[in-house]
Amino acid sequence: MCTVVVGFDPQAHTPLVVVALRDEIRSRPWDRPARHWPDRPGLVGGRDRLADGTWLAVDAARSRTAALLNGWPWDGSMPWERPYPASRGDLPLQALSHQGRNPLQGQDLTRYAPFHLIDADPYRAILHSWDGRCLDTRPLPVGVSTVVNTGLDPADPRSARHTPEFAAVRPDPEDLAGLHGPESIWGAWPGLVTRAAHERTRSAGTDDSGDPSGLIAHADLGEGQVWATGSVTLVAADRETVRYAFTSEPADPAAWEMIDVQRRAGHR
Repeated sequence: MCTVVVGFDPQAHTPLVVVALRDEIRSRPWDRPARHWPDRPGLVGGRDRLADGTWLAVDAARSRTAALLNGWPWDGSMPWERPYPASRGDLPLQALSHQGRNPLQGQDLTRYAPFHLIDADPYRAILHSWDGRCLDTRPLPVGVSTVVNTGLDPADPRSARHTPEFAAVRPDPEDLAGLHGPESIWGAWPGLVTRAAHERTRSAGTDDSGDPSGLIAHADLGEGQVWATGSVTLVAADRETVRYAFTSEPADPAAWEMIDVQRRAGHR
């Protein structure tokens, strides 16, 4: 995940709304959102086939979601300059499986490359940022925030450009469980994603052709490797209901798919 926009307000009808864009090497295999983890039957999310983890998952029984972004090391080195023994994709699953509000308690974080982990429900939204040396844990403020690879960084071009746009049309449906379709739930937010997909893309710094404020990424890295925005997820949660939509074609407004996250009998 490279960009996550979070609308959080515990006093709203729908306290939590999220749009999350996943940027990844196109050849890395993945599965669409589902219940992929038999040992965690209540969790729904997309699955990274290489490491069996996820970039975002939800627990409908607790109206809770966790999303992961790659971070930057404290010393300025590239995140891929050395191997790490554990996959960061485990972290959203661990967070949602943790009964307390400190999902990283007792973890040896030196096993993981730098990351930002968002852990949110209708009551609170927390950002955990690990830079390879220090862990910073802070609440996301009430309102709309944009989290990028440098964390909660208002000076980042994406944040500076898009946070006001998403905040101006922040959806707040009154009957979350009774609505159908992305536009009825998330209002103008899907349209902002579609518009971004038709604008100049972000190029990962490989050349000067990209727009650093672009939500959608695309870069030809050579030798058949393409880094790009491969999917977008929408989440909305009140105290009783979670709604989840997904697309792997952000330029196509008709490609959104509503994902079933209904609570299974016996799951608490």
